Amino acid sequence: MGGYLLLSPFFALRGLVDAVERQDVQALEQYVDFPRVREALKVDLQASLMREMQKQKDAFAALGLLLAGGMVNALVDALLTPEGLASLGTGKEPGQAPLEEVRHWKLRFLGLSRAFVYHEADPRSGLVLERQGWRWRVVRFQVPLE
Repeated sequence: MGGYLLLSPFFALRGLVDAVERQDVQALEQYVDFPRVREALKVDLQASLMREMQKQKDAFAALGLLLAGGMVNALVDALLTPEGLASLGTGKEPGQAPLEEVRHWKLRFLGLSRAFVYHEADPRSGLVLERQGWRWRVVRFQVPLE
């Protein structure tokens, strides 16, 4: 049992990497809780936009940020694709990073039931994996929103 707890997140990471590289959305659904990730990412992006709007003293800049809020769904949809996932931690836009970038993902345990997957170039951006029964799934897409 202890070996399973230690190794199973690495098996999930391997499956996730393979699914991204093959651009196999159906296989990705086994490793990513898309509804949960999508909703959390929308909330994070909208909160970041609201913080930026509150900082703006210029009404036109605030209006621009308000209009950008309408693009949150499109951004979330772009990030939650094989191409978007491959760009995680690379500093590149979704679709601009080669799919092979996922081979540079690392895993760090956050406890017995959570782990963090990140690109070696950016340990702050990544995917939170959570143990759900006997399998591990991505439940959060974490990016610093400064």
